[in-house]
Amino acid sequence: MISKSVSIKGTPYTLYINYQDDKQKRKEFNRMCQEVWEFDFEAFYQSGYWGEECILFSLFQEDKIVAHITLSLFEITKENKTYKAGQLGTVMTDSTYQNKGLSRFLLEYIEAEYRDIVTGYFLFANDTVLDFYPKFGYVPVEEYQATLKVNTKYSLLSSIEKLDLDNPASLALFKEYVKSGYTYNRLNTKNVDLAFFYCYADYDFSFKNAIHYSKALDTIIIYEQEESELTIYSIYQRDHHVKQLDAIIDACCTAETQTINFAFSPEAEQATYSLYKEDDDITLMVTKELIDLFSDQKTMVASLSHT
Repeated sequence: MISKSVSIKGTPYTLYINYQDDKQKRKEFNRMCQEVWEFDFEAFYQSGYWGEECILFSLFQEDKIVAHITLSLFEITKENKTYKAGQLGTVMTDSTYQNKGLSRFLLEYIEAEYRDIVTGYFLFANDTVLDFYPKFGYVPVEEYQATLKVNTKYSLLSSIEKLDLDNPASLALFKEYVKSGYTYNRLNTKNVDLAFFYCYADYDFSFKNAIHYSKALDTIIIYEQEESELTIYSIYQRDHHVKQLDAIIDACCTAETQTINFAFSPEAEQATYSLYKEDDDITLMVTKELIDLFSDQKTMVASLSHT
């Protein structure tokens, strides 16, 4: 944990960084998350997989948290070019401390601290703050989702099994594939912490029951099917040299599957693309260094990489 005394517009605060191991401060952070976002990070912390890629930056007055930003660090690879990127999430300010420059302080502090490490930043902003982030160089970009119509007549479903991550052997297998697997994602946003946040910590929105393994394909696939629509959230294949996306897709399909939606940007030439927004009031915003990543109108940030 790092703590610093700071003054913002003449008012003293304490900045705490990476303090999740402090039980009382974590409890206060979780309280604010529940009030603002209606979830907290306790299950993630208790999972034991909160690592160095998810960093808390919070301003406190005495024992009360008054403003916060979470920085998630990514290695983003597209067309053999790698960026070190930062995503800003769970941005929040106590209602009685708004319009006091606290979010500005945190944004500028993070940018200064990671100036020599992070290439660019991105975040998901709701409509109430779309005028705020451009002051810091953020611009809105559009995301596009890939869709396929099923043309397979035969499913390899029997080669797929569900992984129970409460089983130590399955958990170890999952960790191995997530850390080093080939993802078939043209915008590969690698962050191991977030994979465990979404797939192992016990949340209502967890994908813990959507994790599947194919020994024959040497691949872990996270997917769900609802009626005739199959959504593939992530793929982790051990061998980086074998290209078998069609076989992986076929293995996930059932006789009822008609449409496949990808929650990432797949290496699928036959896919069609449509404008995508996770919610009507949410917009992806990026700094200038990352704009070109989305210029082809075939790219989205993987759903399991959102914070």
